[in-house]
Amino acid sequence: MSSLDELLQVLQGIERQLEEAGAHLGTCQGKLDEARQALVRLDPEHPEAVLPPGLPRTHDQVERAQRLIDLVLNTIRDFATRL
Repeated sequence: MSSLDELLQVLQGIERQLEEAGAHLGTCQGKLDEARQALVRLDPEHPEAVLPPGLPRTHDQVERAQRLIDLVLNTIRDFATRL
């Protein structure tokens, strides 16, 4: 096996791990949305009283992480194609 083949295998492994991480982030985002909805049902007239102040930031951070994973995946795929 050539060094190039080995490199491509490693890149494929990294792609799989990043895709798995992206799937976990999607699950996380769904669970955060479920938690938010459950908390809002506790006091629908004053949802800000029951929602943790950091919850919107957490949602944004998960989205940011997902965008970064997508960017890295695209970069790796482009690099592998050029090889």
